[in-house]
Amino acid sequence: MNTRLLKAQTARQFEPEIEKLITREGKEVDISGDIWRLPYSVRDHSTLDFKKIINLDIREALKNHVIDRLKRISTHAGHAVYQDVWREVLRHWEGPLDKVYTKSYLISLFESAISRARSRKRLWAMYRPIQWYIWSADNNPECGFSEIYAQELESLELPGNPKGEAVRMEDPESGPLHKSLELPLLINALKSDEGQSLEHLQQRVVVALSIAFGRNPANLTFLRESDFERLAPGDKDPCYIIRMPRIKKRFVNPRDDLLDEYLDPHFGVLIEKLMEVSKFVPLNFADRVFVKPEERPLLINRDGNKAAILSKDIDNVFNLTSNDISRLLSAFVKRHNIISPLTGKLLYVTPRRLRYTLATGLAAEGISKRELARILDHTDTQHVNVYFEMAGKIVEHLDKATAKEFSKYLNFFKGTLIDSDKDAVNGERHDKHLIFVDEQNPAEQSDIGVCGESSVCYLDPPYSCYLCPKFQPYRHADHEHVLTCLLAGREERLKKYENTRLGIQLDEVISAVAQVAKLCE
Repeated sequence: MNTRLLKAQTARQFEPEIEKLITREGKEVDISGDIWRLPYSVRDHSTLDFKKIINLDIREALKNHVIDRLKRISTHAGHAVYQDVWREVLRHWEGPLDKVYTKSYLISLFESAISRARSRKRLWAMYRPIQWYIWSADNNPECGFSEIYAQELESLELPGNPKGEAVRMEDPESGPLHKSLELPLLINALKSDEGQSLEHLQQRVVVALSIAFGRNPANLTFLRESDFERLAPGDKDPCYIIRMPRIKKRFVNPRDDLLDEYLDPHFGVLIEKLMEVSKFVPLNFADRVFVKPEERPLLINRDGNKAAILSKDIDNVFNLTSNDISRLLSAFVKRHNIISPLTGKLLYVTPRRLRYTLATGLAAEGISKRELARILDHTDTQHVNVYFEMAGKIVEHLDKATAKEFSKYLNFFKGTLIDSDKDAVNGERHDKHLIFVDEQNPAEQSDIGVCGESSVCYLDPPYSCYLCPKFQPYRHADHEHVLTCLLAGREERLKKYENTRLGIQLDEVISAVAQVAKLCE
């Protein structure tokens, strides 16, 4: 592990009389006491409480390292090193200690922390604490840091953070949503939602943007109203773009660089509705009135962003946090009572799961690695390999019993069951009667129902009929046979084609047929 920082690069003298510092992003932080309020608006809790660190020398050493991170790298880096050092090491410090024992005791804490992390298979979590120890051995050895132990830590091999593990494991509560059984439920709820309150509109926009772009929640918190634009406003077919702030890139501030993305017209309309309601929300803070679109967040935090308020980060004082974005997703699912057929519980949706869902779906569709990396806003293609590894594996094998069981959650059938032609719209029209033909045995045909569409229908009967609200299936028809044929055809396609998309493209139809078959029992 090459984490040793050269003294020539890092040696700095931090005088105790310094009361304020300027972060690399240009924000001011008061460091005169032991409570530091960082201008880190994406987090719910961005206050660093150094009073928790019992040993004063160790406290000072961590302060110095956090200052170095804040000034040279980013506010995120300073916040992260404090959290990791406290969580993995210093929270286990048991009480006051004579200064002569500080060095050996700190080493014992690190050895215990490394042992715990190794047993939990998360040795990567020790990266920042070890970096702090090595830095402090160079810059503050008098505080209780051993140069010899720092050299031992420097030689320790640390694995990387296991990126994509949830994707590989196909965990039903942390991996990607199932493309046929879960994602459609979320999309259908989005289409049918009629809530007009600010909270409900924000939920819809967060769900839409997370499905469409799979971005990290921090990207959404920095969006401004000016980032959304309708091109050619008078055109009948609207075209929308949204300028996404780029996070964790070479730019100091999230809004230093924006990436133009084309937006689905249906999602663009959702944002227009949100902005129409948001304009009635007055935003005032510290004698400043937020009126201009470039000042107003697209997703407004009416209660104010606590971290921004405490750190006097005025520009971001009405931003949501990343946790707020996650809460909006969860609230949407709860409001619509979306139950996952796979778990039988409320669908667990997070920004990360929707990111995985978008990426694995695009990989299965045959997108290039370079293009997927661009869509996910990665600087290279190494982080998208896992999605291509899993693209051909994420598929469920369905049988008749499973399809029927899932159908009660999916509810894809929207038509009306009938007992005879007399009960049907268009029942007297022979051209509206629908026949199912078995692909494997074309001579075997059966009447399945009546089309209630009066004009010409452009769907593809009979499969698409089961998803149409105007379809009127006969209660006495052999829908079980239709289901059997569809399931057999699905398995045949899965065996025949490498691209599993061809095998599952009729899954919604299968679920609708299973629902009808169950209703007819």
